[in-house]
Amino acid sequence: MPLISVIVPIYNVERYLDACLESLACQTWQDIEVVMVDDGSPDAGAAIAERHAARDPRFVLVRRPNGGLGAARNTGLRRARGEFLAFLDGDDMLPLHALETMVTTLMETGSDFVAGNVHRFSGRGVRQSPMHREVFARARRRTRIADDDLLMRDRLVTNKLWRRSFWDGHGFGFPEGVLYEDIVVALRAHFLAEAVDVLPVPVYLWREREGEQLSITQDRAQVKGVEDRFTAVRTVRAFLTEEGFAEHVPVWDRTALDHDLSVFLTALRRGDEAFRRRFAELTAAYLDEAGPGVPAAVSAARRVAWHLVRQGRLDDAAEAVAWERTAEAQAVRRGARYHLDAPVPDLPAAATRLRGDLTLLQRLDEVRWEDGRLVVEGRVTLRYLRPTQRVHQQVFATLVQSGTGRQVRVPVTAIQAGSIGSPRHSRKRRDWGGFRLVVDPAKLDGGRASTWHVELMVLHRGMVRRERLRGNACGAHEAWPGVRVVAEQDDGDFALRVEPERLRLTGRSVEAGRIRLTGTALTGLTAPALELVPGPGGSTLSYPVHGGDGAFHAEIDLADVLPRRVPRLTPGGPEAAALDTRTEWRIRLVDGGRVMPIADDLVPSRHAEGGREIIAGPSPAGELTLRVQPPAAVVERAEWSADGRLLLAGGFTGTGGAPVHLVASCADRHDERLFPVHCDGARFEAEIAPGAVHSLAGTLPLPSGRYRLALRAPDRELPLEACGAVQHRTPVRTFVLEADEAGNALLTVDGDLTEEERGAANQRELRTTHYAGWRREPLRQAVLFDSFSGRQFSGSPRAVYEELRRRGAELEFLWVVRDGQVELPSDVAPVRLQGREHYEALARCRYVVTDTDLPMWFEHREGQAVLQTRRGSPLRRVGFDTGGARRGLPEAHEELIRQTATWDYLISPSPWCTPILKEAFAFGGALLETGSPRNDVLAGPDRWERAARVRERIGVLPGRKTVLYAPAARREAVDGRGRRRFDLRLDLDRMRERLGPDHTVLVRRHPDVVDMALRTGDGFAVDVSAYPDAAELYLAADVLVTDYSSAMADFAVTGRPILLYAYDLEQQREERGFYLDLETEAPGPLLRSTEEVVAALRGLGEVAAEYGPRYADFTARYCALDDGGAAARVVDALFT
Repeated sequence: MPLISVIVPIYNVERYLDACLESLACQTWQDIEVVMVDDGSPDAGAAIAERHAARDPRFVLVRRPNGGLGAARNTGLRRARGEFLAFLDGDDMLPLHALETMVTTLMETGSDFVAGNVHRFSGRGVRQSPMHREVFARARRRTRIADDDLLMRDRLVTNKLWRRSFWDGHGFGFPEGVLYEDIVVALRAHFLAEAVDVLPVPVYLWREREGEQLSITQDRAQVKGVEDRFTAVRTVRAFLTEEGFAEHVPVWDRTALDHDLSVFLTALRRGDEAFRRRFAELTAAYLDEAGPGVPAAVSAARRVAWHLVRQGRLDDAAEAVAWERTAEAQAVRRGARYHLDAPVPDLPAAATRLRGDLTLLQRLDEVRWEDGRLVVEGRVTLRYLRPTQRVHQQVFATLVQSGTGRQVRVPVTAIQAGSIGSPRHSRKRRDWGGFRLVVDPAKLDGGRASTWHVELMVLHRGMVRRERLRGNACGAHEAWPGVRVVAEQDDGDFALRVEPERLRLTGRSVEAGRIRLTGTALTGLTAPALELVPGPGGSTLSYPVHGGDGAFHAEIDLADVLPRRVPRLTPGGPEAAALDTRTEWRIRLVDGGRVMPIADDLVPSRHAEGGREIIAGPSPAGELTLRVQPPAAVVERAEWSADGRLLLAGGFTGTGGAPVHLVASCADRHDERLFPVHCDGARFEAEIAPGAVHSLAGTLPLPSGRYRLALRAPDRELPLEACGAVQHRTPVRTFVLEADEAGNALLTVDGDLTEEERGAANQRELRTTHYAGWRREPLRQAVLFDSFSGRQFSGSPRAVYEELRRRGAELEFLWVVRDGQVELPSDVAPVRLQGREHYEALARCRYVVTDTDLPMWFEHREGQAVLQTRRGSPLRRVGFDTGGARRGLPEAHEELIRQTATWDYLISPSPWCTPILKEAFAFGGALLETGSPRNDVLAGPDRWERAARVRERIGVLPGRKTVLYAPAARREAVDGRGRRRFDLRLDLDRMRERLGPDHTVLVRRHPDVVDMALRTGDGFAVDVSAYPDAAELYLAADVLVTDYSSAMADFAVTGRPILLYAYDLEQQREERGFYLDLETEAPGPLLRSTEEVVAALRGLGEVAAEYGPRYADFTARYCALDDGGAAARVVDALFT
């Protein structure tokens, strides 16, 4: 009988199932059975399961008619034979150590079940699941939910290993025919368990689906989903009330409002009217049942949102939630109390008051030894409050010895530091929240073995907060002869360990699949054994130790630490990246009751074995460890040249082919850059000039951010390991190469603002003092251009500039540039966004030509002329007709009124647009009905030559059919910082399969979207988002795939086919609204799936024939003035 049964339901997970089952086949704990339940799936999932069952007897397939996830799991339970149970959804995976870690924990503790941490994974990488971060920050053994309220947030069944006797003893089973099956089972189990183990290591990999096929729980804005979630939450509430746990009901209500139900708040903007109405009804009923005391106890941000939902102000609630996610949420003092400075009006003080919200936020930046003392730098402040002045905050620190409680005061100095969420070396948003504390090891109990933690006391504007210093920073220093002081992480806390040296490694070698270790013992040994303890948890390995007279030696069989099988997955894919991780083994000697680390100061040894790389060497704490990992590369030399080039050299092992690129992948957004690498055998050299990087946008500085470095080989990526830090400074930028917490190379690039321009205080000084002074100086005969808020040299502003230059206008030309990311002609001066020259230019330029909003601080002055070009035809509603303005949000009204008041001229692309723009913006200035200048190139005499140059520049092979996918930005698709994300719903893999090698798909995200980088290496899909001007891409494309973007009207000038991938038409019609009836007026077919897009691309002749008359009508209405002369008409109207 197997020890563990894993139940895997299968329904419409064909694309993901093989990786799911591979993660089980390769588990380090082999004594398992996998019960695969085909829930009547219409796809090929059952066939994939059959293949696994045929090659591995531990896998068994059970079939049943479709009944939903709960029913499938119940079927699997009836078939399962193991002593322990686990559940895995067919689109997710288990880390390879997960089952071993959990089962060995339960064998040691005897608890009823064990719960572990959860990571999310996708093509964007692997990240901590936000909902599990706090719950699993610390390890706990044999705890209970009654003693730990945080466990109320642990509501999955899949991140657990269950003792079967506990499961059956309480008659657990899954509700059928509903969503969110896990909540009721997980919470009932937590309350009925006598003991539970909690592990901070990840034991579950939860997929974030990308493309058109979102998972059921990812698609929040559904009536059934919200009904089932409220039902689950109320069922738990009823269980607590009826089964003797009524004292926990208020905590459960608070948890539900703060976490379980709040997920639907972010869906308000994209939900239809039925969803919004049902959500409001269910919320009101739940709040009535919970009573007024529960909302008062939730976080202020949630309290505001629930108050607004209860009042029926759903748009305001959506606005408040979006504002909170921008990370700009701040507190304001009213009388003696602090309140959340929420962006919506008419909120009672009880809703906004900050009670328990002003908690400490910490960040540990650096730990280093200076002159025999330990220096620790970091940041600490209160949530929602920033110490903008030095007097706002004082920090005190005390070392506390574990066991004895002895205390030692530590001197602390306040320093300036960036915000919690900013990179360590960033100079943005700096304030006095930084601290530096210095520890003299002479005060640590005279060198005797001991462990110390740092207790912080923060006095902030009269409020006192106490907390242990947290963070993961490692390093060791010999404070006295034979005594090391080790800085390390202890269950999430920063700790200092005083460790008298008792063992030291003197040699290690690898031969015939074994590692031989030799060392000296400074203490007597009686019956020692060498132990290897796996970092994720699991079975400890033990080996005999031999020797005497102060010496010892031992051998480790490498077969014991190598995986039995590596998952058969696509190299470089998200599944391989999530599963193929390192395992670190701590090596120690155990002698009787003594557990002793082995000091190691030898150079690490690296050895390739079984497709893995094995590194034996010192940990950051200077103690012997063994690391088994996918092959990596090591930076042995890193230096900056005088002209700003980063030179890297080192070695690599264990790859099937030599690396072909050095990859810099941005950790702050989805973006990667490739650089050449030279290899000679197992050695590599690479060079990066981050101040001058070649891309489709031109030769520009690397955008500010943090970049992880790796070598890309044909079969996989090799992360670059580094140590230490090297820095290069220019007058406005700082570049730092250092190692992150995992020891991998991280390149941090600063922005282009000077120290005197960064931060709110300096910007306020520029705004209130300098800008006001410049406005009193004479106007310059100059034109300031701005396209996409300094992100591009493109569009109508570019066309107007080129027409002025063609005419030889005697004007200065200036262009707004964000973060140095625009390449300009030689006669155009760059103006750094938010730099000194930006304020001066807006104060003194006679002409301003822009397609974007002007800054809120801009004041129109006498003699200035402001031309708003906008960005094409308004197919979706704009101005006062849309969004917050249409629904009456005062902030949206006021900002729109302020913006339009600064415009003297507004371009209309066509006679059809003129009345719409005039009414939508309540515009009283001069409407220039000229056509769209940005489309002049589409009708220009050199358009064919331009098209050929563009195709060559972006790398389209001759003879290929070129498809341009250019969707509109979606307001509801945002990341945790409120930035717009690229929600790619086209399945490019399927398109590649069905269209074949004679097609190239160019993917262009909207410039307002922060992420996306395609990593297809066969030339089928090309990310052209960095290309500076969309109009030139239209010239290069044979067909456009778009949705509701104004690109539709622009591209129609070419006369080429247009397809509309309108997968969310109803949602966009409800949320934004249209000026045209797409079903009857669109110049091409409305398509809802990748398959329909592929079919249309295969049949473009039929599409052209069917939609030819509508295309002609569309062009006549929206492109009537796009004859190549729009820019000339604008210049005639404004500059002559």
